[in-house]
Amino acid sequence: MCVDLVCKKISGETDARSDPETMAQEDPVIICRNCHLHITWPEFQIEVNQGFSHTFANPQGHVFEIGCFSTAAGCVKASAPSSEFSWFNGYVWSVGICRGCQTQLGWIFSSTEGKTPARFFGLILETLIFP
Repeated sequence: MCVDLVCKKISGETDARSDPETMAQEDPVIICRNCHLHITWPEFQIEVNQGFSHTFANPQGHVFEIGCFSTAAGCVKASAPSSEFSWFNGYVWSVGICRGCQTQLGWIFSSTEGKTPARFFGLILETLIFP
């Protein structure tokens, strides 16, 4: 498993929110439905292609509703990047799994064409519990 996820504040300093172990219980956090590990915060929701949520089907016909996040410290890469069947033009994807229980949470998309955002997390909404 490749873990290259680093969360930073705009100032460039490491944010305590990047470490699932230090996430405060009283903060409104988004957690893994399976193991309750803190995955991200609502404030990291972003719009990609004019929306936060998107519904897609993979080549096998499985339908996923995903939400886009700028960072998700509880989600780590579990595969090499692939350009096959990418749901977002100009991006490659890697499978993203929960840092705690290894349940697939979604995909980590990385730009191959200098697009903004350079990277984002497309997380399967039904695998998460929102505050």
